[in-house]
Amino acid sequence: MKDPVIGLTALRSPDQSSYHHILTGPYVRAVTGAGGYPIVVPSIVDRCDQALDMMDGLLLIGGGDIEAKHLGVENHPKAKFFNPLRDEFELAMIKKAADRKMPMFGICRGMQIMNVALGGSLYQDINDEQGTAFDHMREQTPDKLVHSVSIAPDSCLASILGTTSASVNSVHHQAVRDPAPALRAVAWAPDGVVEGIESCGNGGFMLGVQWHPERIAETMPEQRRLFERFVKAAEGYREKKG
Repeated sequence: MKDPVIGLTALRSPDQSSYHHILTGPYVRAVTGAGGYPIVVPSIVDRCDQALDMMDGLLLIGGGDIEAKHLGVENHPKAKFFNPLRDEFELAMIKKAADRKMPMFGICRGMQIMNVALGGSLYQDINDEQGTAFDHMREQTPDKLVHSVSIAPDSCLASILGTTSASVNSVHHQAVRDPAPALRAVAWAPDGVVEGIESCGNGGFMLGVQWHPERIAETMPEQRRLFERFVKAAEGYREKKG
């Protein structure tokens, strides 16, 4: 039997005259190591349905900030590295994937935009807006474990990781403020920043984590299980759609 096809959204080259869509290696290794077949999905907004037809699961990767117009407010001064086309594409893909009940896994920015697409809100800068003094933006050490997260015992996330407490890496300054109606917060950093959201009932699977498990999955089996569970959900989706 063929591996479930996992569509991964891509970074868009900052060169506006370039059509390069970029995907870093750790995502590919994490998906293939979990038994999925990754394909890179470029930001072509009017081809969302065609892309989803080819896929069994949608993985939303990390990247720059989300434009605040999607939240109905002005951009925060510390928000940066916008990619309007990527925002538009991912918002459309998430809504359409949710309508299909396709499994989704959001990582860092991917978790944030999944929450926005489904009606939730964000802190554009957690130091200024949430009030934390903790440094979540560890760009120079993206593979280093820098803080703990507490996880709701009755959550899908806890069942996958096999624990209600984990150590994670951290490369972000935006974060979920209010979870979307279809999602619930299930993990938190020591300062209260939301680190995990999910909806795993009624045969569906939507999971978001604020850290970067793809960077630590090869050395931490519990983090690898996040991808394994996602790929398993994608396999079940493929069987249902026939």
